[in-house]
Amino acid sequence: MVFSFFKKDPKDAKDRSRKGGSGARPGTPAGGRVPPAPVGRPLAEPVNRSLNRASLPSQRFATTENAIPDKELARSLAMETAAKIDAIESEMARDFLRPSQQNVGANTGGGAAVATQRLSATLPAPAAIASRDDDAFDAHGDALAGSIDAIEIHTSGAGSVIDETAILFANGQVEEAEANLRAAIEADDLGHARQMAWLMLFELINQRGDRAAFEKLTMDYALRFENSAPAWVDYVAAAAPRPGGGAPATTAGAAVVRLPNVVDANVVKPLEQLKQLAASHPTLTLDASGVRSIDLVGAELLLRVVNAFKRASHELIVQGAEQLINPLRAAIEPGRRDASDAGWMLLLEVFRLLGRQDDFDETGIQYCITFEVSPPSWEPAPPNMKTRAAAPAPVAATAPASDDPLAWRGVIEAEGEPFFGRLAALARVHKELAVDCGQLRRMAFSAASALLTLVMKLQQGGATVEFRNVNVMVGALFQLLGITAIAAVQLRRA
Repeated sequence: MVFSFFKKDPKDAKDRSRKGGSGARPGTPAGGRVPPAPVGRPLAEPVNRSLNRASLPSQRFATTENAIPDKELARSLAMETAAKIDAIESEMARDFLRPSQQNVGANTGGGAAVATQRLSATLPAPAAIASRDDDAFDAHGDALAGSIDAIEIHTSGAGSVIDETAILFANGQVEEAEANLRAAIEADDLGHARQMAWLMLFELINQRGDRAAFEKLTMDYALRFENSAPAWVDYVAAAAPRPGGGAPATTAGAAVVRLPNVVDANVVKPLEQLKQLAASHPTLTLDASGVRSIDLVGAELLLRVVNAFKRASHELIVQGAEQLINPLRAAIEPGRRDASDAGWMLLLEVFRLLGRQDDFDETGIQYCITFEVSPPSWEPAPPNMKTRAAAPAPVAATAPASDDPLAWRGVIEAEGEPFFGRLAALARVHKELAVDCGQLRRMAFSAASALLTLVMKLQQGGATVEFRNVNVMVGALFQLLGITAIAAVQLRRA
């Protein structure tokens, strides 16, 4: 049995089996061969979709006739959206269906695609895939054996490991970042980046507060490099970082995968991690507490995962499900027929999980008016699907304890406020600015990108910025994004 989030509708296979039976279809030529269907046939009209349907959505978006007069334009938009989903699912197939006997690459991770290119994985024969039963949830099936760990990196070991680890850490995937570094250090193929990798490992161990492991690594470092190791740093306890954006963790025996702030095509990676954890955990938690935006592609992918777990033996807990409501409402519009109804269907699923029948019925009526089909009927959520209140907001940016407005500490996420705003305000008065990052633990990738834009604007206005006492993990991210090319970055002394 194989569990697949992104499978074709079983009804398609049944139709094909009927067509291939002994009974010939009327009008079939003497040779028994059925002429191919016209390539340019119009897209199917929407059908009444029940939220408890026995199969996952088909490989393509469920499309509907657009309400605008120009039907050719509507058809074109629908085909483009379907093509986008096809491309994403093709990438997922390369990741999930890689045979388990393949060598496992060490340089992997959720954010690796930003900085590296992946080799195409060897896929099973199409006939073998088509013959599988995709209806059952089999966490130990072959599809899960080819996990994210089987992805090979196309670039050299040195630069890719450093860049990838910096991205993983910036996205809150601390455990994956450390595992990635340890594997690369053990393989000892880092070249000129060997010492940098060791320093990054020191920082990761320091931040998780493992003093014993830090001291042991100190002795190993001294023997390897004949040099003094970095000193232990006492970070402010209240500013401890919280894993974010897809970082797997374990809480009370349950595996946790956190969705990123923006749920779009990049939600593929957190969903990969969910499939990995399903192989060894009967209970899984999908944390949506930090979601702020959802597009139709991300909604389609997330909807398929939710539908898959509805028929699974695993228990899925959606934490902070209420955080999905506003982003989903922003992604849809009553009366507007998008190329996919995934946003509507996912919103209805969220209301079902939360037990909000009035909101479900109201949204169902709007869906009916928009797509001119009968809305799904209300039914309670399956017993293995549960919700949990959103986790408390992380201390993402604590105010500096000192009077210095440019003393950054803790974890800087999102758009970097209030820190970046203070920097911009001071730049209007002073043309030389020095930011103390001695207590800065981590900066999210999104915040670092915003910082790059801000520093460029400040530079154009005649101001210069220097970042002092930056830890090696944040420094590697600054190097990757190019911040070091427009601002002075002074790493913390070892």
